[in-house]
Amino acid sequence: MLQQDEERAFESEVLNIARALFASEESFQGAAYLDGAERDGIFITSESVVIVECTVSRRKDKAEKDGKKLRQACDRYARSNPYKSIKGYFVTRDEPTADQRLVISKLGAPIVACGIDQLRAMLINSTEYLSARDQYPFGSAQDPTTGDFRSLGTYVPLLLSRIDDGSLSSIEEIGSNLLDGARIVLVGDYGAGKSMTLRELFKKLATNHREHTISSFPVFLNLRDHQGQTDPAEALERHAKRIGFGQPSRLVRTWLSGGVILFLDGFDEIATPGWLGRTSGLRDIRRRSVELIRQFVRMTPASSGVIVAGRSYFFDSMAEMRQSLNLPGETIILSTSDFTDSQMKSFLAAKGWAESVPDWLPARPLLLGYLAATGLLAEVAMVEHDLSAGAGWNLLLDRISAREATIEVGVDGPTVRHIIERLATLDRRSLDGMGPLTTSDLTEAFRAVCGYLPDEGSYQLLQRLPGLGVQDPADGSRHFIDSSLADAARAGDIVHFIQDPYSTPGPFDGVTGTVSVLDSLGVDVAGTQLRAASMSRRKVYVALERIRHQQLSDALAVDTIRVAITIPDHGSNAPAMTIREISLPRLLLGSEASGLDSITFEDCIIQVLDLTEYEGADPLPLFKHCIFGSVIGVASFLALQPDRFFECQVEEFDASSRTTQGILSLVGLPPEKRVMLTILKKIYAQAGSGRQENALGRGLDPANKAYVSGAVGALLSEGLIGVTRQGNVKVYVPVKGVGGRVRRILEAPTTTQDPIFRT
Repeated sequence: MLQQDEERAFESEVLNIARALFASEESFQGAAYLDGAERDGIFITSESVVIVECTVSRRKDKAEKDGKKLRQACDRYARSNPYKSIKGYFVTRDEPTADQRLVISKLGAPIVACGIDQLRAMLINSTEYLSARDQYPFGSAQDPTTGDFRSLGTYVPLLLSRIDDGSLSSIEEIGSNLLDGARIVLVGDYGAGKSMTLRELFKKLATNHREHTISSFPVFLNLRDHQGQTDPAEALERHAKRIGFGQPSRLVRTWLSGGVILFLDGFDEIATPGWLGRTSGLRDIRRRSVELIRQFVRMTPASSGVIVAGRSYFFDSMAEMRQSLNLPGETIILSTSDFTDSQMKSFLAAKGWAESVPDWLPARPLLLGYLAATGLLAEVAMVEHDLSAGAGWNLLLDRISAREATIEVGVDGPTVRHIIERLATLDRRSLDGMGPLTTSDLTEAFRAVCGYLPDEGSYQLLQRLPGLGVQDPADGSRHFIDSSLADAARAGDIVHFIQDPYSTPGPFDGVTGTVSVLDSLGVDVAGTQLRAASMSRRKVYVALERIRHQQLSDALAVDTIRVAITIPDHGSNAPAMTIREISLPRLLLGSEASGLDSITFEDCIIQVLDLTEYEGADPLPLFKHCIFGSVIGVASFLALQPDRFFECQVEEFDASSRTTQGILSLVGLPPEKRVMLTILKKIYAQAGSGRQENALGRGLDPANKAYVSGAVGALLSEGLIGVTRQGNVKVYVPVKGVGGRVRRILEAPTTTQDPIFRT
């Protein structure tokens, strides 16, 4: 049975190639009967007749049998079609043996013997394509300071973990899967190395093809070049023209014949900017924007591998991603992880940096590479290493701004930082909040902060502002090189607004439409600044009142509410208001989120609702017609206040075994190990900000709370969690590079063989 399956698959592949070569406009042709006998393929056009016989056999008698059939068929069609060219192909899976070639050569013209690789080579000059492709950018893989995409240094392998079970995959394993026809999706944060990883994989497969160890060759499309396109053939032809490859139609034929391994980089970069006014409209925008990918997945032959890459939180849930991209059930979904300590040291050593960096700094290749190239790692090293992420980024922005101010006379550090923050605010209008920023944007930010237009020296400052990389050297546009840096900078104008909500002009005057919201880090940075200024939650709510009265963007209201939650104050209630049609990456509601029952979220998309610290005492905000990607901390609405959720949709809840109560009920684990699991769950549920010390015991009864201290000590000793500080408060945070290990523990807590559970 296995041999028959292989023979059928081989025959199908040969016919796809032959169809593309000899009858591309007659795609229904293939196997046919002639004089009562079945022939593997007959392709008839207005100018030619091509007969194909194919075999996986290396035997001489098979060549004799098929050769006889080819001779008879060619003679028959030559008599009935005297004005058409006639050709017969005896095609083998491997190179034809000497005996097979001798048998076929004795039959004479127009019959030839060839291997499938030779037949496919007639379709396209793959070497020419690969050479042309090397001269064009690979997604966002480029030097952020110069825009150069050719000289990118040595690739440092990332940890690529499978979403379903946390197991790790190497570049070599992914390449092997693609050669077997796998559908693979690679997701990760901005700057996490997705494009660099795909570029490295592409180059390895290209080398294998040039060395003739694989017959297929890789084709790499930057999806941002194909906005608005929905037809794969048109996209491939545009791609060929962009890279200067002279055979666009042949590239399409080769793809249809199963001769390429397809790379599609940046599914989040082909979305149509805009908001239709309803959450269902936003999902529809996303689904329409990836129509091209759906068609590629549908039309690519099953024997050809496809790998697609994009940002983790572009879709609200894995379920939406699978449906929108038309992914089959066996699709492999991989996630990039930050560098481990050893990887980070190797990466930085290659760039001349031997010192350590703080735990709060994301170990993302693009960010680390930029900081090393610009000399800003020295400023990072001067910031205390045991701070929380918000406090660390707050000081880092001060330090890099102060350094820039020493170069430009007349502009001090706080002003430089304010300009960066204003640019981050301007970027909130873009789809991803990262750019591009035009020259006029740079000028507008400078004028708004300084009160006058920049002179020649100030223009030089704007061109080299820290944290901004080259978007397009031709027009001088810039973009933020890292999502954490951009988010930390976005907090600035929120803080200015909260401190003086009635200033004129204010940073958000006229901002009434939809803009991107702060992520967890931006909220943490804003909270750090306001707590340092002894701001009360009641004062923050004054700014919320101004947003409501002036009908400013609901995104600003959400930011203000989430910042207010970070300021301890259980006596203040938020003013009544409704937040409509906002897409929010994460909403954490715990014991600090009291007094929010007057807030209504209506027609909003909340990718993650985090209730791991919610104890049920305080009423939650009211949610109406909202869509939640995932709700963590509870297994169903039954565990919540039913009157606070009206006609809402949830893609997935935590499995009951993964909630705090479910973990505590696990059989076969001692109580201290169960408490350890609840701590890991809380800390790794929210990337970036970590959890304060007093949050680790929430949801536990007094008996289990007694195990918290010992569990924390064990996890610290094992290196599974880290500790920073937020003022005088300890904050426990995830550790770089161990997310996959923690995921495997949480996926199978009662059967895990992890060392910490065997002690």
